[in-house]
Amino acid sequence: MLSPFLVVVGIFVALMLAWAIQIRPSWWQVRQELYGLLWWVGAVVVFYAFLFFAFSYFPGPDWLWYVVGFVGFFFMCFLIHEKFDSSRPFRS
Repeated sequence: MLSPFLVVVGIFVALMLAWAIQIRPSWWQVRQELYGLLWWVGAVVVFYAFLFFAFSYFPGPDWLWYVVGFVGFFFMCFLIHEKFDSSRPFRS
């Protein structure tokens, strides 16, 4: 199970390094992208934790909790994109 995950992470890192070498972003852009990536990873963890607890403890059909989880996940991704979009000037 871990091996395919590491392959995907390795490909992702290689693509990110190629992107960084190609456009040579400023340190501000790199920091913003890193913060956005870390918040996105946190959103994925919250999404899976919610599904685990929903399937284990909440009444109702599983498809309902999938829908609720995906709506929450996409909302979190939207907020993360709005906050950490590095193509726009810095906002507090």
